Order: sequence, then C-alpha cells, then structure tokens
Amino acid sequence: MINNNLVTRILSSVVMLMIVFLALYFGNLSFYLLILFIAVLSAFEWHEVTKGKKRLYPLGLIAIALPNASLIYLYNLQNGIILLLWLVFSIWSIDTAAYFVGKNLGGWKICPVISPNKTWSGLAGAILAGIAVSCLASIFFRLFTIPHSLIIGFVIAIVAQLGDFTESAIKRICGVKDTSNIIPGHGGVLDRVDGFIFTAPLVAIYLKNFSSLL
Repeated sequence: MINNNLVTRILSSVVMLMIVFLALYFGNLSFYLLILFIAVLSAFEWHEVTKGKKRLYPLGLIAIALPNASLIYLYNLQNGIILLLWLVFSIWSIDTAAYFVGKNLGGWKICPVISPNKTWSGLAGAILAGIAVSCLASIFFRLFTIPHSLIIGFVIAIVAQLGDFTESAIKRICGVKDTSNIIPGHGGVLDRVDGFIFTAPLVAIYLKNFSSLL
C-alpha cells in the first residue's frame, strides 16, 4: 500500500523535476542560477549539520562543489540538456524505487549502523530503475548503446546509493536525522541531491574519456 509519506516524496520530486525542466528550457542563466542556489543552500545545510566542525569542511567541499561543477560540465556537452535530464530522472527513479520497494518488501538491512532503513530489496529496486531509465534513454535519445546502458544504469544505481550512505554517515556522526526540512518528504537539499555526489563526477569522467565507445 502506498503511504502518505511516499505520495509526499513523489509530489515533491515532481515539483523539483519541473523546476529543473524550466531551468533547462529557459537556458544558461536559469540553469546556472539553479546550480548556484543548490550550492548555497547545500553549503548552509552542511554548516548547520556539522555545527561548524572545520575538519569536515574539506569533505563538504567535495560533496558540494564537485557534483555541481560536474553538472555544469555535462550541461555544456553536446546533448548536454538530454544528458542532464537522463541523470536527474535516473536519480529520481532510483531514489523512489529504492524507497518504495524497500518499504513494501523489507528484508535484510544493508548497513543498519549507518542507514537503518536501507534494504537489499530496495537496492535491487534501485538497480532495476537505473537500468530501465538508461535503456529508455538509449532507445529514445540514443545517448548510449544498449549494452552500455545496462552497465551505466547498474553502476549509477550503486553509486547513487553510495552517495546516500555517505550523507547518512555524516548525519549519523553529527547526530541529526535530516539536513533541514525545506523539502516535504525529503528533508533538506543535501538529502535530495546526495545521489549526485558521486554519480555526476563519475558520468562526467566517463563521457570525457569513453564517449567514443558509446
């Protein structure tokens, strides 16, 4: 059964997707302002969560600056808008599938010490979602070959979950549940974009070095 929290998460995600679509539709300035807005809010949340612990600042720089810089890099590539839409929709689908499948099927926990709600069944759902979205991108937009889309979808799902675990570990260390409550059903901006911490740089590196193989 779909609970109210899942509905709230989905509705919030749809609104955020619409904001991304509009930023990409209206072009450069809108997109760059959106990235700046995300980076500033993320930096504020990081400071609040870590309570000004300076030893965590370098990690914060990596977790905030690197993925946002990678998104800008992807935006400026050929077919950059389609690539960003694929990545954003992939992360959204992975997050939603992991939550929905994990909540309904339950099962063994992956690492309850860090994230007590993450299950292996949720990870399986996330992987299937990542592969499905990448295959659809291959079929309709020819971003990748089908064999590459299977691999990329699988890897993106795993790496997105690693980003989620990384942020969860930081919150656990700092003794907080969410980075803020600005986004209904999700928490803070960092809670929503943690899937991009490693995936955005990974995709940027992959396309830079292996685009000729796609």
